[in-house]
Amino acid sequence: MEIKISLDEYADVPFIKKLLSQIKGITNIEISENDKTYSWEEIENSEYFAKVMEQSENNYKNGKTQELNDDLLNDIFNGK
Repeated sequence: MEIKISLDEYADVPFIKKLLSQIKGITNIEISENDKTYSWEEIENSEYFAKVMEQSENNYKNGKTQELNDDLLNDIFNGK
């Protein structure tokens, strides 16, 4: 079974990928753009991903964090 999710150009793809990978039953996640599919290794090794991770680390160090709890995750995935 597959689920297709469309994202706008500003979507936080690495975060979404990491979030989805934590859900039981998800065996594979592929990212595609204009008929080009990127492997997770390509994404992890990209310059953009490195910048996003650096920014995330800086935000964490500066106390700019957001806790994700079960209620929020249920809202996101159950469309409440």
